[in-house]
Amino acid sequence: CNKKSDEMRGDSTLSKSLSKVDLDNSPALAEIFTQAEGLHKDIQLIRLEVKRLREQSSCMFHGTSTIKRDSIGADIKTRAENVLARLRDMDGMACKLEEKHGANSAVTRIARTQYACLSNGFRDAMFDYNEAEMSHRESCKAQIQRQMEIVGCEVTGEEVEEMIEKGQWNIFSNNVVTDGRTARSALFQVEKRHQELLDLERRIKGIHEIFLDIAVLVEEQGNMLDSIQTNVQKTDEGVQDALFKIGRAKRHDRNNPFKRIFKKTYPKGICLICV
Repeated sequence: CNKKSDEMRGDSTLSKSLSKVDLDNSPALAEIFTQAEGLHKDIQLIRLEVKRLREQSSCMFHGTSTIKRDSIGADIKTRAENVLARLRDMDGMACKLEEKHGANSAVTRIARTQYACLSNGFRDAMFDYNEAEMSHRESCKAQIQRQMEIVGCEVTGEEVEEMIEKGQWNIFSNNVVTDGRTARSALFQVEKRHQELLDLERRIKGIHEIFLDIAVLVEEQGNMLDSIQTNVQKTDEGVQDALFKIGRAKRHDRNNPFKRIFKKTYPKGICLICV
């Protein structure tokens, strides 16, 4: 009941604010919400693609084609590039509205809040994608270790990592007796996981620039959140829920995983996001 009352009070406050906006601004509001709706849909589609990627990766021991993962990765990259470009357009539109109507105007605050929420959603979706790829990478490494044990050549995780980095896959296999169906099958699996790691490396390299752009976007958003919070504090208590959400977004920004993008280097100079 209290929640409903708060929502009604917030709606009343927003309505009063909107009533102060010239009617000529209504097309701008319509455009903001249209852009936001389209962006939200595409971000959700990225999440669905990431879910598909995880499902494909979980089936890697059952003959799932790497082509499917590459196709999903390509779709995610294309959609992410599109979302990033449209977020920049929305940011530009918000800047123009601020110049025209001021930072405290309802239309500007709506535009800024929509941009902040969508940017956070996009960041989280791409972080989930990175996690899915890194999880698959670890699974490939573990499978390589298991298959090498089958042929009597135990290797550590560090040795596998070094083997991946240097691309020297014959370091261990040269000393393995390949006689027998089991040994040949094990080495075949090692080669298969090797190829999957190369494909994964290529996918991450292709989307690396997007990760860097997101890091910049989130960094810039920190200052914007401070500005929004200051402006919201000037309004009455009907928008305190929005203030709480912005504060939570700021805390998330301080833990921005994309700021740590350089802390782990992938083979051949490809940087990944570290958790």
